Amino acid sequence: MKTQTKRNKMVRISEILGYIGMLLIHGAIVPTTIANILGLSNHTPPLNMVLLIQLGLLLFLIRAIAQKDLLYIISNGFGFAMQTTLLSIIVFG
Repeated sequence: MKTQTKRNKMVRISEILGYIGMLLIHGAIVPTTIANILGLSNHTPPLNMVLLIQLGLLLFLIRAIAQKDLLYIISNGFGFAMQTTLLSIIVFG
């Protein structure tokens, strides 16, 4: 019984760490996107970098959906949306 409680605690901690990691990773994308949307910056990442990150996130999202992994569905879905926004700014801005 104690090992099951320990395991549940470790799973909970790993989920919390996963969400913190998600916030840190996407925290790097958000400032650039917001600065470009608000016109505070005209420096955008290179197009090829945005496209490769977007493709990678899309593939990760497909995998997360297939595995029903909520953390990665949320994380990759948000990242894909942010990269799509950056791509739109680069192409149409």
